[in-house]
Amino acid sequence: MAEKSLKYLSGRGWLVLSGGHTSGSPIRAQALARARAYGATAYISLADDSGDALMDDLEDLGARSGYFVDLEYDTPEEMKEQLEAASFIVIEVGSSIDALYHALKQEAVMGIRAAYERGAVILIEGLAANLFGRWILSDGGDLLEGLNWLENTFIEPESSGIADSRAVQMVMTRISDAIAVNIMAGSALVLGSDNQVEVWGQENSVTISLGRSFSSE
Repeated sequence: MAEKSLKYLSGRGWLVLSGGHTSGSPIRAQALARARAYGATAYISLADDSGDALMDDLEDLGARSGYFVDLEYDTPEEMKEQLEAASFIVIEVGSSIDALYHALKQEAVMGIRAAYERGAVILIEGLAANLFGRWILSDGGDLLEGLNWLENTFIEPESSGIADSRAVQMVMTRISDAIAVNIMAGSALVLGSDNQVEVWGQENSVTISLGRSFSSE
């Protein structure tokens, strides 16, 4: 199975890679249900409304009290401290991956990682998921290095498969050992400790494609 090719950052928490929020989608509620009873909710949002709708929806779903982590004005030390203390972290962007790529400082990444390793749920929605693969595609079409939490992957949200994404086609053509992960909006690829891999949402909503080098193994 293609899922067996997935390797990802080890931790005691859950990585929930959402293809994007849709009306009526259960993904946020399911992610909250996995969160520990203690700790706050931390929000990172570069959406046009600065995350107001995101916070309102999660609070309606029962999220614990929380706070926004301001990637522009908080100091790196403040970011790290706030994120480390959270038991549930949710990350969203607007239409620009470059904005998150440049704003997410090393200390913020360290804070998210520390929380995840301790047991936090990290919900990464829509275009933000692209940053957590090995490669990201910039707003201008350049291929850049991602965080590589999901190793050797190119993560494409809001898409149904390689035939549905020119970006995935380009990456798979250039990089023979790449793994493409397409996640439809309203669904999620969920990764937990002990190699637990789950798909939330409708059937066949997550597609994994292997590069050319896998066919010769």
